[in-house]
Amino acid sequence: MSLNDSYNIVRPGQNNQAGSVSAHHLEEFTGIVESTITRKSALQGWIPMRPVRGTSVLTNFAVGESTLQKATPGMPIDGTGTDFAKRTLTVDTVVLARAVLPLLETFQTSYDSRKEIGMEHGKKIAKFTDQSFFIQAIKAALFAESTYRGAGASGKPAGHFGGSQQTLAAAGDSLDPAKLYAAIADLFVKMEEKDVDPRNDDVMIAVRPAEFYALLQNEQLIDGSYKTSEGTSIQAHLLKAYGVPVVSSTNFPAGQTITGHLLSNANNSNAYDGDFSKVAAAAFSPRALMAGETIPLVTDVFWDKLTKQWFVDAHLSYGVTPNRAEFAGVILKP
Repeated sequence: MSLNDSYNIVRPGQNNQAGSVSAHHLEEFTGIVESTITRKSALQGWIPMRPVRGTSVLTNFAVGESTLQKATPGMPIDGTGTDFAKRTLTVDTVVLARAVLPLLETFQTSYDSRKEIGMEHGKKIAKFTDQSFFIQAIKAALFAESTYRGAGASGKPAGHFGGSQQTLAAAGDSLDPAKLYAAIADLFVKMEEKDVDPRNDDVMIAVRPAEFYALLQNEQLIDGSYKTSEGTSIQAHLLKAYGVPVVSSTNFPAGQTITGHLLSNANNSNAYDGDFSKVAAAAFSPRALMAGETIPLVTDVFWDKLTKQWFVDAHLSYGVTPNRAEFAGVILKP
């Protein structure tokens, strides 16, 4: 064979046999991360995420309830006051996952390292976002008064209330299905006294696996179809007598103390840190939280010529905070 022989080779990474040999390397990684998050997240799509663009602050306004009065013959009818308040959320942190792959080793592994890394990125982001939402749901439930109450304005705005708390008689009661079930009922009573309808206001219950299986094995949970107020139908485990979905997640921080959370900083007074060691379960509606994102999930694979390495990235920027505290409740251990 002549040394001058040449071959017409195919570069499968090229676009139409032209340009960069890695032009097609991005697509698979992007899909892997997003699909993994969808599978692994317990709250994906449950809490609305509003876009925060052109500013770092998301604002919700609250209006207090109206006051009725009676007409008295011969007397003028004056207007009554109405409370207005606002609550804000600041998005100020980018959270990311990054892996750096040396050039040679990328091609010498017998498996698709980018796919495996993408799955790990997706799982970690799913756990992180779920945990941050659960944290703020618990904090909403622990508010003694409305989150819209101004300094010194106890009881305002009218018609807005704090969260609900129900304390078990003993720490071990969280694993007693009958006692836990009764505590959930008592918690729902307190929430309904604040005009929250657990079924029609899309309240969900979050627990750790131990509590979930205690309820499941004692037939306190049933399989069923749950339809949200927006008309979306989901398959879920439902609380037997109340038809409310119950979610089991290791991302639920019950029994934990969280410090140094990546979204905590001095500007938000370390809002994502907290002592949740006495928490057994939480109930909350999407209305209990305000969430916003400036950067939705972005994934990328890029080549750095200087270091001769591949970079596998996934990043996002979002925030979440308590909104309507009365739409959240928590069951506590003594």
